[in-house]
Parts: sequence; C-alpha cells; structure tokens
Amino acid sequence: MLLPSLPDLNIQFFFFLEQDWKKMLRHVLLICLMIQCTIADAKHKKGTAVPLAKRKWLTLHGDEPVVVANGGFSGLYPSQTDIAFRNVFGKNGTVFLCDLHMSRDGHGFCLSQLNIQNTTNAADAFPDRRKTYIVNGKELQGWFALDFTSDEMLSKLVVTQSIFSRSDLFDFSSPYPTDLFLEENDNTQLWINAEYPAFYNQHNLSLVDKIKQLLEVKKDISYISSSDIGFLKRMGPVVRGLKTKLMFKFPVDRSTVEPTTNKRYASLLTKFSMIKKFAAGIVVPREYIWPVNRGRHLKSSTNLVAKAHKQGVQVFAYGFANDNYLPYNYSYDPQREYLQFVDNSKFAVDGVVTDFATSASIAIACLAGSRNASRRVHTLIITANGASGDYPGSTDLAYQKAVDDGADIIDCSVQMTKDGVAFCLPSVDLISTTTASGPFMSRSTKVEALQSSMGIFSFDFTWEEIQSLKPQMFSEFNGELARDPARKNMGKFVTLSDFLEFAKAKAVSGVLINIENAAFLATNKDLDIVGAVTTALSNAILDKQSTQKVLIMSGESSVLDKFKDISTYQKVLHIKKKVEFVTNETALEIKKHADAVLLHKHSLYTQFRGEGFTLNLTNLIECMHWANISVYAGTVLNEFQDIYMDFNSDPYTLIHNLIYYGADGIITQYPRTANAYTRNLCTGNKESYRIPEINPGEVITYALDPKEVEEYTPPPPEYLETKDFVTPPLTPVAAIAKKNDHGGSNSNSIFSLW
Repeated sequence: MLLPSLPDLNIQFFFFLEQDWKKMLRHVLLICLMIQCTIADAKHKKGTAVPLAKRKWLTLHGDEPVVVANGGFSGLYPSQTDIAFRNVFGKNGTVFLCDLHMSRDGHGFCLSQLNIQNTTNAADAFPDRRKTYIVNGKELQGWFALDFTSDEMLSKLVVTQSIFSRSDLFDFSSPYPTDLFLEENDNTQLWINAEYPAFYNQHNLSLVDKIKQLLEVKKDISYISSSDIGFLKRMGPVVRGLKTKLMFKFPVDRSTVEPTTNKRYASLLTKFSMIKKFAAGIVVPREYIWPVNRGRHLKSSTNLVAKAHKQGVQVFAYGFANDNYLPYNYSYDPQREYLQFVDNSKFAVDGVVTDFATSASIAIACLAGSRNASRRVHTLIITANGASGDYPGSTDLAYQKAVDDGADIIDCSVQMTKDGVAFCLPSVDLISTTTASGPFMSRSTKVEALQSSMGIFSFDFTWEEIQSLKPQMFSEFNGELARDPARKNMGKFVTLSDFLEFAKAKAVSGVLINIENAAFLATNKDLDIVGAVTTALSNAILDKQSTQKVLIMSGESSVLDKFKDISTYQKVLHIKKKVEFVTNETALEIKKHADAVLLHKHSLYTQFRGEGFTLNLTNLIECMHWANISVYAGTVLNEFQDIYMDFNSDPYTLIHNLIYYGADGIITQYPRTANAYTRNLCTGNKESYRIPEINPGEVITYALDPKEVEEYTPPPPEYLETKDFVTPPLTPVAAIAKKNDHGGSNSNSIFSLW
C-alpha cells in the first residue's frame, strides 16, 4: 500500500528493470529515484523561503564540501555493486567511488577490499582458491580477485555485505566491471581508488595501464587516488591536460610504510610541498583531523587541514558511516559528525567519503549554517524524560539540556513515594534508572499488576530514601551503543512541583505530565497520584492560563477523564503496545477521552519479514486525523539500531518521514536532533537538496524480486481495541497522608541555580 498523495506534493519515480533470475549474472531492479516536491504544506505550515545566497565555505577554494559515495550506497547495499551505485541519493555533485581491483585476465572490477573473503561468496564457491600473499610487507591470507578469471567472477561470484551488522537481504549482485561502472554512470562524477598497484605489478597486472583504458571510456574521471606515491607520479603524465585530480591516500595505521619512499606515512603527513608535486590533495581517516580518546570523546582538532590549505592542498576525510560507534560528543547523531568537519569556525574539509551519502548531503546542504535559523518545519518537539539520551532521564540536567536543545514540551513521568511526594522518574521501578539495586536489592518485590519481573518500586520508599540514591542513565542498547558512561550517574532527582516551576521560569511552550498506575496506587497504596498532579498544577497556576500548554498523558482513560473539565489541558492517550490497525469506531471512542495519542513510531508502518524494512503504511494516522485526534510519534532515538534501514539508519530521515506520514509531533530522547531538523535550510527552497520522502515498502519492493515481496504473507495486524485503553473509574483513595503538596517548591529547590 503506497502513501496517499499529500497536498502540493509531486513525486516521480524513474526506474529501469533488467533482470534474469535464473542466472548468477543478473541485474536486479535498478532504481533511479528523483524526488521533486514543493514545501507549501499547510498542515505543517512550511513557508516558501527565499533561495539562500551562495555561501563561502572554509574549504580550500571556498566551495561547498564534496560528498563522495564510498562504493555507492554501501551503508545499505553491498559495496561497489550496481544496485549500490544506482541508489545513491546525494546532493548535486556527489561523487561515486570505485576501488579498482583486477582479475587474472586483466579485467577491472569495483571491489571494496583486496581480500574478497568477506565481500563475496568466493570461499564457498571456490574453497580451494585460498592463497597467501605478501602485501606491503605483511602476510595476507584469503581469496583474491587476481586468482579468478573475469568469467568466473561474473558467473560464480556474488558480492555480499561485508559489515555483518548490515542487512544481507541484497546479497545477489555480481562483481561490477569498471568499464560498465564508467558507462552506466556517464553523467556522474567518478573516483577511482587504486590501492595496491605494487601488489598487482608483482603479478604482471598494471593498474596504470588499466586506468589508461578507463580514461578512454570516460576522459573526465574526477579523482584518482592511491596510497602509492610511485603510482601517482606515473599517473601524472597520463592525466595531464585532463580535469582529473590525483589524491594521496593515507591509511588508518599511520605507522605503515609507504612502498615507494619506504618511509612511514606519519613522516609524510605534513610534507605538503612534496605532496603538491604529484597530488592535488590528501585523503585521510577522519581521526587524523578530530582524534578520539579511549573514552570515546573528541580531543582538540589537529591543524592538518589548516596546514594543507595553506600549502594549496585539498583534504578529504574518509571513514564516515551512520552505523559507526560515534564519539559520545555527537549523541549518536551522524550529521553532527559531518558538521564537525565542515561547519566549525576554523576549517572545513574539502570532501567527506561516506557509506551514507544521503546523510552527508543533508548535513552539508541542509544543516550547515542553520544553527541560528528560524524554524521551517512547525512540528511539536516533545521530550521523553528530558534529554535522556545525554543525561539520566528526568533529572535537572536532562531538563536543562532539553531546554537548551530547543524542546517545545518537556515531560515528567510522575512517580509517588510512600510518604506522598510526587516526583519525576522514567519508571516506577527504580532498578534501571537509579542506583537502588545496590543498597536496596533486599527490598525488591514482584508486583504482577505492574510487571512480570521483580522490581524495586518508588512507592515503597520515602522521598528522603530516594534522594539518597543517584540517577542512572538508561539505554535500550548495551555494549558499544551504550550511552556516555561519564554521565551515567549525573544530575539530581526533581519533584513535580520543582519541575513545573522550572518549566515556567524557562518559558518553554508547555509541559507533558505522564500519569500511570493510578488505580493500583489508589487501591493498594492509598496514594492519590491524580490528586497530587492536580494540586501541583494548581499551585503552579497552570490550570488557569493558556500561555503554556499542559498535556496530560496516560494509558488509562479513567485518568484522562479526571481532567476533562479543564478545557485548556490537552489529554493524550498513550497507546503502549505496537498496533497496526484501528477502526473508525475505536477512534471515536478514543476521542471521547483524548485529544491526541502517542503512538509507537513502528506502529505507523508494518515490517517486511522482520528484516528491519518497512512494508506498508498502517491506517492509524489517517483514522486518528479523521476523528480529529492529533498524533505524536515516538520514541525517536538517534542510535542506528533503533531506525529501520529504509531511513538510512539516520534520525533526520526518520523524523522527516514521520512528519511526511502525518505525525503532528515527535517525542524524542534527543531534542537537539529534532530541533536541528526543523531548522534545516532545504525546506522551502525549491533549488536545494531534498531530504528523501520514503513510502513504506519502496526499498524492498523495487530492490527485490517482486514475486518474493508478493508471496510474503505478513502476520495478521494487531488491532487497537477499546479494552487496550478504556479503564473503569478510579477508586477514591481511602486516605491521603497530607493535604498539602509534599513535592512543593522550597528555597532548597535543585533548580535554584537557574
């Protein structure tokens, strides 16, 4: 099911299908997608902006940094394949990079590595072809292109995704011949990387001669790079008179010896007067420019770019990928890394080599220079426990960062102590978000009404005991994707009343108060959480004004009904489970209790075979809007493992498409990312780059055999039913410890510093 047309939207898809599924040599659906859209969407109030004046960049020549697609769209498809190159959706001038390797009979192929063991099925197809070679003085064992004829490579080998955390769904393309690469991308800027000329020379195969042949096919190859100085010097006369730039590439390990000079690359790095004699620029790992310490934090930048530019040498940085384990400084936001290299006040690299050209294009074309721009996409940015991706959730630091990062609505998930203090914490169970499991594990209990596992619950502790704990950063991911350990226990707990006073002092657009477990607390603990919230809002005089929005959220209809008499409050029903279908009748039932719903972002589309790709758009947004119910989509995280691969493992592309599908607001743990998206300079400028609009199912429908997609039978859709949210009226609390608000503000407020 394709997405219905939105107002003022014109999308054209051009694709060329050439397939023969009975042969190993096959071309699967080749996509060339051109997206044209006007951004006069009244729903999101996107204005038509005046085209931006051409910007002067801090690159060598003042031009916009170049995006180089490393092996095509290799972040999704197997690198260096035809399908990877045909699905690069980069900004104007995006360059396609092919790593040149040669077969036994002298044919060139685009292959990402010299040893093709992990990039093809060579080990399975030819188990007896395993060889050992000395490459640049080091022993390398595996399978190599020069041990196969071109016919064998085309008929028996299949290129595979070499990074195992990426999908193997598209592992079906044959190795891509370089002459075909040039012919099929004739209107694109191309880059040939010749990494191992000395190795091939030892086996009577010349990369120089091969490139001469390629230049007969396409005389305007934009860049030719190598780590071998001798090769670059031999190429000088070959490209003289052409527009081709020769680039000197440095390896990750700078202690490696350069084969021509027999010197370590580290000693050659700043000899720009020498480098200028045979190359127009250098290509270096990004860590050469912004080094990273052992704790995964950025060090100060080196002066490499400034020195190179002073000598008239360009600098390209490589190694960019959205699914890298980024330094914690970037909060897992891939665009912030690109901007660190191109949009700082001291320098800009001349180009970035990336597996995700779309993300680099968004960063350079849309986000660079937008820090102080006004919003162009008017959607609500609502926090999930403050900026809880950067600090422990619901702490003073998380809320302060959320305000600094441009959140519209900051939220408090209210919990209760046994002495009646209402405070903010992501969960009633203290185990994951505090240090309670250390000193208070003996007080863990099992409460079936709340969760199936053992827990340490806030309602069994006094406020004084809660304050004796430390907050704890929670993440859905562990290992390399865990959040910054240096901030793991930073911040202080916040009472509800202090939270409200902080929100008023900072003049945020509004607050969201999340209330859960009200019936359980009233019936079993004599705690009136609804009363505590009502009193705190009244004391803050937020019930008698309309300047700041007040959103009351709950998964229980009975809680929302308690606030139905205050017309200025927006009531938000939290649909906690992932659902895929709602009837009109159910939507109308929701409308009786709520003005808006919070839906899991994955409820907006179905998934193909559990592979991390979308299949169809669900009817939830359409039906909710029909019933005049706003839709907030969440929770949006920056971590790439939380983002379906259709969206390029990119939070900006995800946010853009959630709004494209009709979401009225975004709930996120990283408000800085959402805020940056709303200020992007591409929205409203017809001549600028376009962030792709991706209809659910497009990637797998056009990339796979149509029969394979048609034959897939998804599981029955999960319906949203009234029993999922309609709850009986709340039981009155037998006794409340004190009438006054124990969570009241006082002179010792943790927010007094602000």
